[in-house]
Amino acid sequence: MKKFIKVLIPMVLVGIILASCLVETTEPLPTTSIEAQETDLSGQYETLQAIITEQAATLESLNTAESPVPTEEVVTPEATAEPLYAGEFIVIDSEGLVFKLPVEVAESATVSTVFPDDPVEGWLDFVLPERRVINFSGYSIQNHFHTPVIYVYPLQKLKDGGLYGESMAANLQELLDDSSIDLQMAADLPFLPPFNAAQVFHVLEERLISEHNSGIRYLTLYSQAIVGVDNYNIFYTYQGISADKSYYIAAILPINSTLLSYEELTLAEMETLSQDFTNYITIMTELIRADNGDSLIPALEALDAMMMSLETLN
Repeated sequence: MKKFIKVLIPMVLVGIILASCLVETTEPLPTTSIEAQETDLSGQYETLQAIITEQAATLESLNTAESPVPTEEVVTPEATAEPLYAGEFIVIDSEGLVFKLPVEVAESATVSTVFPDDPVEGWLDFVLPERRVINFSGYSIQNHFHTPVIYVYPLQKLKDGGLYGESMAANLQELLDDSSIDLQMAADLPFLPPFNAAQVFHVLEERLISEHNSGIRYLTLYSQAIVGVDNYNIFYTYQGISADKSYYIAAILPINSTLLSYEELTLAEMETLSQDFTNYITIMTELIRADNGDSLIPALEALDAMMMSLETLN
C-alpha cells in the first residue's frame, strides 16, 4: 500500500503542473474566409493606387506650372494638321487629267490635246511633242500679258524631241533629286514652254511635293527688253513631273500683287531704270520676297494646291 501511494503522489503532482500550463482561448477563432481576406487586401491595394495617382497628378501640375506646355503640342499631329488650302473648289476631270480648281482662281477649265510641233515651222531644238492643254474660263485676272494655261507633256517624248525640252527636264529632275541646291541662288530655273525672251528674275521659289506630282514653284518675269516689275508682266509658274515619271507639267498663271503697280512703265520711266536696272530688280524682288506671297491674287496657297492636286491618269 505504501508503495502504491509513493507512486501515485508524483503522478498527481505532474498532472497539476500540466493543468496549470494550459491557457483557455478567450477570443473566438476568426470566421472570415480566405476570399474575404483577399477582398480586404484588394481594397487596400485600390486605396494605395488612388493615393499614388493623386500624388502623380500633383507632381504633374507642379511641373506644368513651372514649365507650361502649349495645349496644341500635346494633341496628335492628325488633329493639328491643317489643309494646304481650305477654300472652295471644283473638280475638273477631263482627258485623263484630274485636278481641283479653286473658285478664286477661275470659274471653270477645259482640257484639249495639241498636236506635236512641226520642225519645219520653227527651230528644231525647240520642237515639243503633242501635249494636253488646260485652258481657263473666268480666270480671276483678265488684264495681263500672259494667258493662263497649263501644259502636260509626255516626258519621254519631250526628252527624245528638241534639245531644249530634254535640257529643261534634266535640270528640273536634278533640282528635285538634290534638295541641297538653293533655288534662290540659281541663275535661271527650268521653264517650259520656250519663250522668245529671257528670264529676268525669279522669286518665292519653293519645292512642292504631293502624291500626284512634284516640282518647283516660283514667280518670274520674261522680257526681251527693260520692263517694269508690275501686275501686267509678272506671273506664277509651276514646273513639275508626275508621280509616275511619265509627264512634265508646266503652268503659266497670271498673278497680281497689292505691292505692285497696275500701270506699265512709261518710256521715260524705262529710260531711267535702264541706268541701273539690276539694282531695280534687286529692290523689287526683295520687296516681293519679304511679303512672302501674302499680297498675291489669286492666293499663293490656292495656286499651289491646284498644281499639287493635278493627277495624270494616262
